Amino acid sequence: MRKPGLRPEHLELPSEPLLNEEQRAALDAALAKKRLERDEPQLHGVPPELAAGAAGAGVGSSKPQMGKNPYSEGMKTKRDLAHDHHLSRRGKGNGRTKKSGAGGRFTWGKAGDPTETEGATAAASDRGDPNWDSEEEDMALAFAEERSIQIAAYKAAITGILQEYLNAGDVAEAAASLVELDHPEFGHYFVKKAITAALDRHDREREMISYLLSALYNDTISPEEVRRGFVDVVEALDDTILDVPDAVDLVAIFICRAVADDVLPPAVVNKIDGAEGSAAAALRLKCETHLADQHFAERMSRAWGHGAGFKLEETKASIAAMLAEYVNSGDTAEVRRLLRDLAVPFFHHELVKQVLVNGMAGAGPMEQALNLLGELAGDSNDISTSQITKGFQRVADSLADIELDNPGARGLFNDTAVEAARKGNWLEETWSPTPTSSSTPGTPGAPGSKVWANGRGAFHPTVKSFKADALEMIREYFESGDVDEVGRRLTELEEPGFHNIAIKHAVQLAMDRKDREREMVSSMLPVLSPNSISEDQVALGFTRLLAAADDLELDIPDAAHLLTLFLGRAIVDEVLPPKFLAEVVPQLPAGCLGIGVVQAAGAMLSARHSAERFSTCWHARSASDADAMSTAISELLKEFSAQEDSKEAVRCLRDLGVPHFHHELVYQAILAALDSESSTPSNDDSNNATNNKILGLLQELSESGEVSSTQLRLGFDRVKAELEDLALDVTQAPVLLPKYEAQAIEQGWLSAA
Repeated sequence: MRKPGLRPEHLELPSEPLLNEEQRAALDAALAKKRLERDEPQLHGVPPELAAGAAGAGVGSSKPQMGKNPYSEGMKTKRDLAHDHHLSRRGKGNGRTKKSGAGGRFTWGKAGDPTETEGATAAASDRGDPNWDSEEEDMALAFAEERSIQIAAYKAAITGILQEYLNAGDVAEAAASLVELDHPEFGHYFVKKAITAALDRHDREREMISYLLSALYNDTISPEEVRRGFVDVVEALDDTILDVPDAVDLVAIFICRAVADDVLPPAVVNKIDGAEGSAAAALRLKCETHLADQHFAERMSRAWGHGAGFKLEETKASIAAMLAEYVNSGDTAEVRRLLRDLAVPFFHHELVKQVLVNGMAGAGPMEQALNLLGELAGDSNDISTSQITKGFQRVADSLADIELDNPGARGLFNDTAVEAARKGNWLEETWSPTPTSSSTPGTPGAPGSKVWANGRGAFHPTVKSFKADALEMIREYFESGDVDEVGRRLTELEEPGFHNIAIKHAVQLAMDRKDREREMVSSMLPVLSPNSISEDQVALGFTRLLAAADDLELDIPDAAHLLTLFLGRAIVDEVLPPKFLAEVVPQLPAGCLGIGVVQAAGAMLSARHSAERFSTCWHARSASDADAMSTAISELLKEFSAQEDSKEAVRCLRDLGVPHFHHELVYQAILAALDSESSTPSNDDSNNATNNKILGLLQELSESGEVSSTQLRLGFDRVKAELEDLALDVTQAPVLLPKYEAQAIEQGWLSAA
């Protein structure tokens, strides 16, 4: 049918149904056979009305049911909780709906209905009142008690999540664990706990927490909850100092790093308030000092020591810098301190390897290198025997390559380094300096191998690690729109048998987002298949999605409809063949929602003009269409100027879903302000009102985190770049623009250039 990017724009899509009579008959036969399976529950001892459900789920299935809030009322299933919205959230009434037309606005209710008097009794809150009822007070107390139990359980859960993350470094797993807790309103507890836990640790953990907060921002934890978490940290600063004396310096770096990562707006520093001489006042001064630095963003990105201990290449670079400094100074105590700050005991073998390689290459005397290893491996036990042995083994495995640059390397290693290590008892007794049989590319510790900084070995030993990479890859694609990068990374992962996982997660993530992301995923599939992803893997990915449709519907109410559109669009784009519909039905459980999705897709594909309908099913207004986005932003600003409704402007901006294009909003808003003030007489106060209104919108968007400081600065810079041409039409622009910029910087919502 069509391949995005390959079909000429003038080529019309076929109007005939995409499913021919033979394919439709095959699908009908498969669906009929599946219906017979569903209608034949041969389950002894199970009531007929439950037999179909038991057949679909599996008799005696012990699959755990994950509840949203299982802490106070026992474990609830997601299906139970899906109906909790029928219950009153105000603690009033019995939660029942009014029937027989007795409810609604401007009605008295049904005569004789016991709910009729609830409004009257609700007002009787005095214990001395004859109409006072203790039920409402009891319900309020019960709610408060239940809430406190939920908070305590949440705090206990996030402690485990943080501990696991700091050990494994798996951002995707941490995000998934938070989502499973299903308490987005408690996100500020996680932010505070993460920062507080990192204060008393090493730079490695602090870098990991800063990276985690940036990764979770707006996807897993809302901007409001992130800001509230930082506020909680600041408010508890006086108590924190008792345990962590340098807490003010560390919290200041956390805040400024968050500003550099666009997690917090710069204006948040202006809201740190404290009496002179207080910890809060000192914190604000520290933050202002950092933000005023000329290379603020670059310095903050390296504030915790280049991410050492968290990112593999940066950890290696930190070790290399440490050893270069040691060659010049000979300060073993400084090496010890830096090594402890790295907090990577599982990666000390890298230091051993670099010490030996440098000694053999003449980067420093071999005697000095061996003295350092002796100091670190002696009574202080800074490096364990197993790590030293692993480092020596890595050098033994690499000797063939090292000899190409240094012919005498083998003699130095065997006769000098190994002998010194044996005399000092640094090595395991059973070790011998011979290359291992596994010293081939791709093996941890071998030349050219890929090793995790957390010591987990090869890049993708499990499905779990591939899932994490796939999720990160798709999220980056949503930001960049670079399909070729997705294909390149999938190829680099070298796991073609796992590509169905990437398909499944891409569709799942898009289903829970906006039409922009859904269109991006639908457009991505025909580009990647079959060159990067085989047709079999695409089919398996969609099969898994259809089998999981029942679970998806609990989290995404319109999952069935969305999945129908994704399936139909894939067939229109020739990512899947039409016969896939008939072939997938036997693989799905009888009575599952996936069967209904296949049936709905088949019906839509059997109609005329189905190709055209599916090709535009996401109302495709791609983020790459700059003209369409510019027009939409222009309409947004016009409506705001007329209505002055900032909440509606925020909603429209979110619906556009183009955070990387927010600089266009800033650009157009400044142009509108300049045009308004230049075209209005100076004695007319309406021009100031208009400008204040537009600039006030930008300030509100900045302080709420909707528009990042980077996008704000980019928007101002775009106007400055066009200032000469702009002055031809708006003569006062060269005077007004610096005034706007100074005002924004003074108010704290725009960073200095």
